[in-house]
Amino acid sequence: MSVHPQAQVLLDLMAQRPQVQPTDLPVAEYRAYIEKLSRPRTVPEVAEVRDIQLPGAAGPMRARIYNPTPNAAAPQPALIYIHGGGWCLSSVESHDSICRALASQANIVVLSLDYRLAPEHVFPAGLEDCYAATQWIAKHANKLNLDPARLAMGGDSAGGNLTAATLLLTHERKGAPMAFQLLVYPAVHTLASNQSRQQFAEGFALDKTLSNWMFQSYVGGDNKTGLTDPLISPLLAEDLSFMPPAFVLTASHDPLRDEGKAYAERLQQEGVKCPYKCYEGMLHGFLNHTYLLPLDVGEQAISDCARHLQDALHTSNGKL
Repeated sequence: MSVHPQAQVLLDLMAQRPQVQPTDLPVAEYRAYIEKLSRPRTVPEVAEVRDIQLPGAAGPMRARIYNPTPNAAAPQPALIYIHGGGWCLSSVESHDSICRALASQANIVVLSLDYRLAPEHVFPAGLEDCYAATQWIAKHANKLNLDPARLAMGGDSAGGNLTAATLLLTHERKGAPMAFQLLVYPAVHTLASNQSRQQFAEGFALDKTLSNWMFQSYVGGDNKTGLTDPLISPLLAEDLSFMPPAFVLTASHDPLRDEGKAYAERLQQEGVKCPYKCYEGMLHGFLNHTYLLPLDVGEQAISDCARHLQDALHTSNGKL
């Protein structure tokens, strides 16, 4: 299948604008440039949206809470969301609309984490932030009126990577477990050489040059640990059987498609409940693109994510 006509509009727009590489600008300026391009144009309504401070691994970190039912009497289920951006870019602002939509459609609280970014903070800084914040939320759920038995983690792209790695770290350190994971076109084998990485290396929203810069920035220059370290490439983990149930989605025209599919298959093979769906004609980042221009398949994917979250975290009486 070819690129969906609605996704092709985005590619055409990208082709028309100046091609700015991350090495062309100071990191802060490049982040601002990308943030401006990716700022959502449509913003789903949520009853309560507020920023709070959570303990990160090296000090306070910002998180944003989206709560569709702030006056709920009973503790609520929640998704801890880790934004994508190649470990180097983006923020709670760039993923604001996705989090709003998931909170509203799944009727759950969403907490979006603003973890430390590379290259200023190389691996494992961002991962340790995600782990510290996740464990704090689980252990102090009552302070946020959350149900610790109905907590999920999720993220897109590098955020999917950090979700999977945080769950590996949680198992290793015997931390508080999660009930579900949502992996959106996750980067789970950072130096993979497969068909999708080769076929879509240029001209499909996530170019190889940018991807390589992100990875090298995250691991710290010439560090080769990404070849074997499952906390950087979770697909290389020896055992995934302890993982919580998952929903994994990919895009057909995405360099990360094959590794996302392989990760879902690993989970399934090791006995983890894991529906998988590849959205035809879509590009890397298409959930974000849904709030930049009309994208029917993106809206469907967000609805699918919300449905899986509902199925995992809700029952008819609101309890497990």
